[in-house]
Amino acid sequence: MLNGHGDDIYKSNTEIKANFSTNVWYDADTDILRSMLITQIDKIFHYPEPAAESFVREVARFHNLQPQNVIAGNGATELFYLIAHAFEGSKTILPIPSFSEYEDACTLYRHQQIFVPIKDFQAGPADLMFICNPNNPNGHVWKLEEIENILQQYPQMTLVVDESFIDFAPTAQPSEPLLASYPNLLVIHSMTKSYAIPGLRLGYMLGSEKLIDRIKRFTHPWNVNALAIEIGKFLLQNGKYLLPDTDRLLKRKENFVRAFDELPGYSPVPSETSFFLIHTIHKSHVLKQELLKQFGILIRDASNFRGLDEHYFRVNTLSDEKNQMLLRALRLLSINDL
Repeated sequence: MLNGHGDDIYKSNTEIKANFSTNVWYDADTDILRSMLITQIDKIFHYPEPAAESFVREVARFHNLQPQNVIAGNGATELFYLIAHAFEGSKTILPIPSFSEYEDACTLYRHQQIFVPIKDFQAGPADLMFICNPNNPNGHVWKLEEIENILQQYPQMTLVVDESFIDFAPTAQPSEPLLASYPNLLVIHSMTKSYAIPGLRLGYMLGSEKLIDRIKRFTHPWNVNALAIEIGKFLLQNGKYLLPDTDRLLKRKENFVRAFDELPGYSPVPSETSFFLIHTIHKSHVLKQELLKQFGILIRDASNFRGLDEHYFRVNTLSDEKNQMLLRALRLLSINDL
């Protein structure tokens, strides 16, 4: 889906004063990343490694795996499409609402898709299943025992666990420890969210050698650019202190949620992450348009998530100052605007 994601600043001529539409960590130390990019800038004058080999080795070391258990990707999204391609025509379970690119990738490669609401989820026999943990857009966390139960119950089904937002949810347990016992598991990480580098496009996939070999057949050379390779290695080696301060962030989120609870016409949906859905009596696309036009504030219209309707939008928790900016703007919008 080329349109309909958050962070669509590129579509607007309005100055953005506060961007609540993206789940990227908003307070990363970008000066460190800028300095690192400057030292590596000459890399752009040469071809990158064909399969980001040095980055793959660093990922394997970081997770105590072997390089044959890793594929590097141009962001996590490329990896979803690679999996869908490798399993072309499969019967695939997709819990909803969730990240739309799972469905888009499966549609492109002619999967038979089965949509199951997360709120009363039950797995069933299939070839493939995608879950996002914690889930985008509602912040739902899958318990590790739930994930292991699916792997045990359906050993012939490949389970893809997308952990792109795991650094934003302290209650979410990584699935990597299950890799040693379950050859039907794939785990995907995006480095763009936690380290605030969405423009560099970098992610990776972990799995059994057999599964990784199957998917590698559909990769193409030079899919990860030279700067992303170097930044990725640097972050795996030195980036722990750049990750979100989740405890502080979630305390701020709880204050943000309580403030929404007090706003007539807005009902926040419980979430275990810094981002959360809000149900509103207004139409979310109109609300997004007016907030952008009148206040330079960008929210995520969530109406295009399967399982939601035109009365949902998603926000990420930002600084106290920016959170208050959004709340003030919502109070100032008149019913005639909406």
